[in-house]
Formats: sequence, structure tokens, C-alpha cells
Amino acid sequence: MGLRLRAATTGDFAAFVAIEQESFPHPWPEEAFTDFLLPWAWTLLFADEIVGYIFYHGIGEEMVIINVAIRPCYQGQGWGDFMLKTTLENMINIGVKRFYLDVRVSNTVARKLYEKYGFVFQGMR
Repeated sequence: MGLRLRAATTGDFAAFVAIEQESFPHPWPEEAFTDFLLPWAWTLLFADEIVGYIFYHGIGEEMVIINVAIRPCYQGQGWGDFMLKTTLENMINIGVKRFYLDVRVSNTVARKLYEKYGFVFQGMR
């Protein structure tokens, strides 16, 4: 596959902003990408190109997935699955026991992926 995942750095943020703007109708503003996102942020690379990211936030045994994106031209290839699976395993290995996230009801692709990894619907806001 040529994919690899590494800890995100502030040097990745410009690429994250571009991916965010390509991926979402209501993207996070550039100012939202700060070192607050570290250390629970990962960068997905294909060769040496930044193609995705995932951000968690939490404390102790609980983490919330706060943002996930794959560059649109690479979606549908299982790369989000790879990124989610790998980061969940990393978090479980350091003692995280519960994960939460918000996802739009209309985002059926993401919802199916999360359900694959045991996420269950808790409520709607």
C-alpha cells in the first residue's frame, strides 16, 4: 500500500488545512490547527505526501475522535480504515478503554466504518 502513519507535528498543519478545505463543506478554520491537537494527532502519508489525519482528545481511559479526513482523491481505498484501526490499537495499547465521537447522520460511509470498530449510536444532537 505504501501507507504509513506517524505522530503529527505542527509542520503538518498547512497540509491539514488544505485537506480539511477539500474534504468538508464547513471546514475547520486555519486557526483551529494548533499545538492543542498534539500529542494525540496522527498524520497519514502515502509515499511522502500527507494524505490524511486523525485527531483525538481526552484524558486517562477516555478519548474522543475530534476530526478525521482523507484527501478526497484517495478516499474509498481503505485508507481511513487503516488509519482508524491503527490509531485505535495504539490508544488501547496505552490504556484507553472508551472512545467517543460525533458524526453527521448523513455521513453513512463514516458511520459504517465506526460501526465496524464497535462504535454504537448513543444519541443525536
